[in-house]
Amino acid sequence: MKSSFFLVFLLIFSAHLFSQDRVLLKGEILADSIEAPIHIINITAEKGTVTEANGEFSIEVRENDLLLFSSVQFQKKEILITAEILSSKVLKVELQKDLTELDEVRLHQLSGNLASDIEEIKTFDPRIIGFALSDREPLSIEERKLVAMSSPMDPVGLIFGALSGEREKLKKAIENNRVSALVYKAREFVPDEYFTETLLLPLNKIMDFLYYCSLKPNFEELVKKNDPLVLMEFLKEKLPEYNEFIKD
Repeated sequence: MKSSFFLVFLLIFSAHLFSQDRVLLKGEILADSIEAPIHIINITAEKGTVTEANGEFSIEVRENDLLLFSSVQFQKKEILITAEILSSKVLKVELQKDLTELDEVRLHQLSGNLASDIEEIKTFDPRIIGFALSDREPLSIEERKLVAMSSPMDPVGLIFGALSGEREKLKKAIENNRVSALVYKAREFVPDEYFTETLLLPLNKIMDFLYYCSLKPNFEELVKKNDPLVLMEFLKEKLPEYNEFIKD
């Protein structure tokens, strides 16, 4: 009798374990064009993959797993795996373009004749001559001030910057801005759920933790790789150090 009860219990337990196994889910990114691979991260399982050139992908999931879709071309998107998604066996994901490029400026005058106007329209792309509308990153206020105080054409500015210490203050401000930009970019890559549920980090400590990580030599390199999975592994490694740091 005991052996029969044990056998039934074992079968039920095995069935429960089997139901928790992850299955391979196929998917497709719906977009007009995909210029760069899209990272698909299973936040819950801490595993990831990238899309094929045609936008198709496959990743192991189970119900309630959280997927993160991250790309330099598209806006970040999170999807919670539901029973309906699992039963459909195919996940179609529509991503919105991350509009960071400036539109071209069209310079023309209309005559009133639509056909001739279309033929006469010429496109002016300011990026080719490096004007302020180009794709080059514009200088910040601090950078512009530093340039002004560093120009040999302005000896008074050079002397003032050196004697007042203003030049060193500006350099420090520029460095702080650079680090802040990296920290906020890292925050965009990694969803809050990873910090709070996987790393068990309070929500109000996330930015403090990221600024702590920004002091590490390879933080900038990892953020610029645009690979959330690699960045998440780095953050997981640094968490024990951070916890010791805030205890002192």
